[in-house]
Amino acid sequence: MFHSRMALQEKLEQARAAEPIDEDLVSELAITTDFAQTEHVTQLASLSSLLDAGEITWELLWTIFPPNILVYRYHRLVEQDQVLELRSIKKFKLVSRPSYWQLNCRIVTDDGVKFGFAYEPFQMLIEEFSGTRKIVDLHTYPLSYHSNPADVRAEALSRGRRYTALREPCVMETSGPAMFEKRDSQEEAHVFKFASQGRTIIDPAGFRSFNPNIEFMPDVHRGLSRQELTDEQLIVSTPVAFGFCFGNKKWGAFAMSRLKDVDWDDQAFKDLVLDKSKKMLVRSMVKQHSSKDDEFDDIVKGKGKGIVCLFSGPPGSGKTLTAEAVAELTKRPLYSVSAGDLGIDPETVDKRLSEVLEQSHKWNAVLLLDEADVFLQQRESHDIKRNALVSIFLRQLEYYQGILILTTNQIAQCDAAFESRVHISHEYPDLDETARRQIWEMFLRRLKDVQKGVAIDVTEEDISHLAKIKMNGRKIKNTLNSARIVAKDLGEVFSISHIKLVLGATKSGVHMER
Repeated sequence: MFHSRMALQEKLEQARAAEPIDEDLVSELAITTDFAQTEHVTQLASLSSLLDAGEITWELLWTIFPPNILVYRYHRLVEQDQVLELRSIKKFKLVSRPSYWQLNCRIVTDDGVKFGFAYEPFQMLIEEFSGTRKIVDLHTYPLSYHSNPADVRAEALSRGRRYTALREPCVMETSGPAMFEKRDSQEEAHVFKFASQGRTIIDPAGFRSFNPNIEFMPDVHRGLSRQELTDEQLIVSTPVAFGFCFGNKKWGAFAMSRLKDVDWDDQAFKDLVLDKSKKMLVRSMVKQHSSKDDEFDDIVKGKGKGIVCLFSGPPGSGKTLTAEAVAELTKRPLYSVSAGDLGIDPETVDKRLSEVLEQSHKWNAVLLLDEADVFLQQRESHDIKRNALVSIFLRQLEYYQGILILTTNQIAQCDAAFESRVHISHEYPDLDETARRQIWEMFLRRLKDVQKGVAIDVTEEDISHLAKIKMNGRKIKNTLNSARIVAKDLGEVFSISHIKLVLGATKSGVHMER
């Protein structure tokens, strides 16, 4: 009744102005309006002065939260603004703990099964406080009291349009805070924040499938059409998208404001230091597979449609870099999994490997199985457990239809059965001076591209001296990155002196004259 008093007054004025006048309607509206005003005369008297000062008491909180208004809060876990639709407010008077008002709000989201309205999963409680409090100091308050409500609305509307335009699963780039949920020893759910970084697949259905008991993913209770949303519905779209971060290897909810379109690196594959014929073969195979133009299949339908690459060689020789370049070339995310991630028990490995292959195929990812030695080793009659692991891997590999890259430090001990399943095999030798020079030049060129307009003082002679130092590709990359950070911190032009400083600190340097 309190929140209806203005509407009642307006209807009364309309009824009095109508021709002809409905005396019965005017009488009923006048009685109801008078009751609404007199019933809350005490609250109205104190409320007016409070609102003029932008303040409120705990007891009168309900007066500023009429149903169906837009409310604002700052989502601390993902560090961005959020607008929600208030459905109701309820007071809980308690003895054992502070009393509180509970706000029930709803949002528009995708729960992995349906798209539409869902109730905000995080409890929105305003605990009892004494005296008065600034309305904008409440963790949640009516959007109309915000200092820039128009800007918040515009940003929320833009975010909502981006969210509803997502077609899952889709690859995005993210950085910054994200959130996930885990349970303690008493099975109590706790939501925590983590730093996300890199390529991320937005996949609510996959999230729900792999995390069925997560509480902070709400259930949609009323379906909506993505194409027919009003601005008011777009404004209350969820501020997070559910998916999997490849950089962290974590499922989570990622802030919409930090999700960006992927800027694929077209130069990465061109910069690979790799034998020309082998490079051409890799490029042709993965590009043709990605185009889906080649329908050649095994005799048994569903077999033989994948591309399996086996890269062997010492650490830092270019195996992982090649996998990264293939992902950039094909514009696919790189899903990197180590043998340790799959476990050691055959039953666990079978289940986990099946999940990884299924998700990788669904996400259209390049799957990198790093340190795959345990799955590739020659089977021997006395080692039943290892034989089981190899057999499981061979069986699952046969039906995989995506791009799979296996890396190992030693190829000599591979099981013979892999020969018929591997399309491309390459052994990376230790880098010679020529290869090291190419890698130094490539990373320096990339550094110039990243630091556009920033001078880099490294000569051809410097590079020749650097190439003589026995280092693998990963070490070269890390050295340059560390030197870049030092130069930036000192506010100096990046030069050979910074590289020498890093090499000296890591005891990898040799005497260099300049």
